[in-house]
Order: sequence, then structure tokens, then C-alpha cells
Amino acid sequence: MNNILYQSCENFAKSLGIDIVKCNDDNIKGFVSEVDIKGDLNYKVYVVLPKEKLDMVSEIFFGDTNYDIEDLSKEIANLIVGNANVVASEKNINFDISIPKFLGEYKNLEYDDKICLKSNGIKFFVLYKEE
Repeated sequence: MNNILYQSCENFAKSLGIDIVKCNDDNIKGFVSEVDIKGDLNYKVYVVLPKEKLDMVSEIFFGDTNYDIEDLSKEIANLIVGNANVVASEKNINFDISIPKFLGEYKNLEYDDKICLKSNGIKFFVLYKEE
């Protein structure tokens, strides 16, 4: 799952014209949206985005930073996990994804593994837990 989610994050970053690098950090902060994966793989995926990352994406998408935190958080989670579905299908792994749910600011979530990514000095996280 790690490789599928990482590749989908890379694809998302490329669509924005930014570079991302893996990082190693346990200091998880930001707004959380959850997407469930059901099918050949069954996971809860949590995309955690700090306000600075949301500001950056909003500036790229809309040309300003006037946005709804919940809507933008869910849209980014949908784009990342939706692309993971495409990446997985290329490997003959099939699953459906749920509509993203906004969980608010990060508070200790149970997860099996995480991906820490950084772009323009701003970290964000993708956490996942097998169901």
C-alpha cells in the first residue's frame, strides 16, 4: 500500500507543478480527511494537511487563499486516494473508495504506517490502517 499511496502523492504533486521528497517525522499536525478503501485491499487512509499546505494548494488551484478548509482538505484527499485507485488498477489491484470525511485537526489516530512528504519546506502526511 505504501508504494501505491506514495506514487499517487507524487502524481498529485506533479499535477501542481511541485516536487515532493520523503521525510521522517512523527510530529503529525494538520487537518485530516479520511477515505475508506474497500475491495482487493481494505484500508482507512488519512490525509493530514497543515494550513500552510492548504494555502499553497489553494493558491495554485484558485489564485488566492480564500477557501473552505473542510472542502479543500476533502478534495485533496479525494484526488490522492482516487489516483491511488488508478495506480493500483495498473497492478491489477481493484478497490472502491468512499466519499472523503473531514475529521478536523489531527488528534491521535490509530494507523499501521505513514508516509511523510515535504514540498517547499512544508510537511504533510498520509496515514493508513488495514481493516
